[in-house]
Formats: sequence, structure tokens, C-alpha cells
Amino acid sequence: MKKIIPFSKDILFNTNIYEINSISLEHNLNLKTENELTGEFIISGDYKESDNSIKDEPFIFNLPFDINLDNKYEVDNVKLDIDNFEYELVNNDTLKINIIISLDGVEVIDKEENIIEVIDKVDEPVVEETKEVFNDASSSKEATSIFDNFEDDNDTYVTYNVHIYREKDDINEIIKKYNTSKEELEEYNDLSTISLGSKIIIPSNE
Repeated sequence: MKKIIPFSKDILFNTNIYEINSISLEHNLNLKTENELTGEFIISGDYKESDNSIKDEPFIFNLPFDINLDNKYEVDNVKLDIDNFEYELVNNDTLKINIIISLDGVEVIDKEENIIEVIDKVDEPVVEETKEVFNDASSSKEATSIFDNFEDDNDTYVTYNVHIYREKDDINEIIKKYNTSKEELEEYNDLSTISLGSKIIIPSNE
């Protein structure tokens, strides 16, 4: 079954934020055999400083993430994924990030009786305090796979884009722009409720 880990962070900008035009999430989280989940979330995109701004301003933040899971958990065959990614402007210079991480296939080990049982409830370990670092995109770390049977040089990122639906947008055009499909969009969004200002989560196929 799944083990759910929530992550929340307020990101402080040095300038005024009028509107977030685009935002994407990448991560290089790595689940080690000693039950340590570590890595970074990379939040990037662009925004407007004011209603009259002609130029969009880019941003990128690296958010460290590091927790230790209890040794009673067996994680050798765990699949790590991002269940949900949301954001909101809480004021004119602060962006709040909410991410839900899922570990699918976690098992709990009964060492005394040598019995392995599937977890039947969700635990939510405390996430350690993180700090944000503002830097260039070129400084982002390379990602590493969480699967033991992957080769060491087979590195990958998991990327999600968030598109804000605007007045002249069309679902077919969005599908073409992000090189995705309607079926993939429907896995993350209820397309029947899309309206102006809706946030559409798009898994990257790059």
C-alpha cells in the first residue's frame, strides 16, 4: 500500500508578485537502502511583477528535502511518485508550495516473527525544516533513480507543469503545446470543470 508524505513550504520572493504565469516541479529525490529519503524539489517558472509589466520575470528555487523512515519499513521495492502539486500566492511576495509524495509498495517488517505485512494505514512523518536557494537553472542537481535494479548512470527527472487556463486557451492547443494527450491530462485533472484561471497539471514527456 501507499505511504503518504506531505511537504509544504512558503517561498519568499525579493520582488512583488502580481501573477504567476507558469510554474513547474522537478525533483531528484532518492530513497536509500538505509531508509533515508533525500534530495531536492526544483520549483521554476515565470511571473509578472505588476499588471503593467511587459517582461515576464523567471524564477527557480531549490528546496532541500531530507527525512528518515522508521527501520520497521521495508523499502526495497518501493515506487516513489508525486501524488499532488499545488501552489498559491498568500501575499504579494510569498508563494506557498504544497506537495504530496507517495511511496507505493511499502511493507512493515515484524522482526520477531519474521513476518512481512502490507501497511494498512497512512503515517505522516514530520518533514524537517527546509531552506530555499535562489540560483540559476544550470546549478540544479542531476536526478538519480530510486529503483535498485536501475544502473547508476540511468538518471532521470520527474517533471510536472502547471498551466493556467486563459481566455483564448483551447485544450487541444494545450495538448499540442506540452506534447501530451487528453488521456494523460484526465489522469491529473477533471477537464469537465476547466474554466478561466483553472490550474491544469501536465506531466512532462520530455
